[in-house]
Amino acid sequence: MKKIFSILLFTLSVFAATAQEQAVYSQYQVFPNLINPGVTGFDNNYLFLINARSSWTGFPGSPTTYTFMYNGPVGDKLGLGGSLFAEKIGSQSVTRVQGIYSFRFQVQRAKIGLGLTTEFLRRRISGDVLSNPIVDPNDGALEGSVDGQRLFTSSFGAHLLFDEKVFASLVLPTAIRARLDEIPLDDPSRENGSGIQYYIFQLGTIVDIPSQNFKLVPSIAIRNVRDVPFQVDLNLQGRFLEDKLIAGLTYRPSTGGSMAFLLGSRYNNFNLFYSYDVSFGPFQQYNSGSHEFSVAYMFERKKPRVPLENTNIYQQN
Repeated sequence: MKKIFSILLFTLSVFAATAQEQAVYSQYQVFPNLINPGVTGFDNNYLFLINARSSWTGFPGSPTTYTFMYNGPVGDKLGLGGSLFAEKIGSQSVTRVQGIYSFRFQVQRAKIGLGLTTEFLRRRISGDVLSNPIVDPNDGALEGSVDGQRLFTSSFGAHLLFDEKVFASLVLPTAIRARLDEIPLDDPSRENGSGIQYYIFQLGTIVDIPSQNFKLVPSIAIRNVRDVPFQVDLNLQGRFLEDKLIAGLTYRPSTGGSMAFLLGSRYNNFNLFYSYDVSFGPFQQYNSGSHEFSVAYMFERKKPRVPLENTNIYQQN
């Protein structure tokens, strides 16, 4: 059994070398900034966010990710942000530095945000992997991965909020992708060029029940991301006490079926959220599910006051 787990762990590390470049989050419902650059500065708030996720807890070499992010408005139309992402999975480590830019405007009752990211990603495998007896010493791709794979990518995002009730988002992850290294690959045609065939689409509505001080937010998200199985999320979120308490449930009928539970609180400028993912597949018996935590500090941008000398109060005829 120990040998089997060692082989599984090694296989996990090797296949991670071609794993998804987009981070996996369950809390994109409350922090859409994690996946969509189009919401940067959208609500006129500055956001400082720390997200930590432990997937397949208890399984050797399971993924652990950390994200540090800033988003905020610049004036009435623009938004800027940045993030630092770090992941450890088996013998592989991934680091991603991201710049985020957005433009927002309003057309009648519709608020629209358009954004893009520029990203530098480095992915490398620990040199200890080469000493594994099941490794082919002549595998150039694996040896090159020890030195580190380097990529430049860019993603596009759009977000629409109509009448403060209906929202829709579209993200094109890694729409532009370019290799910055010379690691040999079996299928080089997949490593550069356009990634327009990949997308994340979300549609939902906000049902406000003022008499109960309660909001219900149902939504659906469809994700077709590079090197990740096609996935559909059916989300239902409840917001209580003027959004001070939030609970959510996500059901994923694809990939064998899974469910995620969300609970969090927003008090003044502070946000604290926890989510737990559990799978209905056979692999669940080998791990304790996935845990995700987010801590955020958010405050509203104040518009500058009009200087007194520009008013008519002190002007004389």
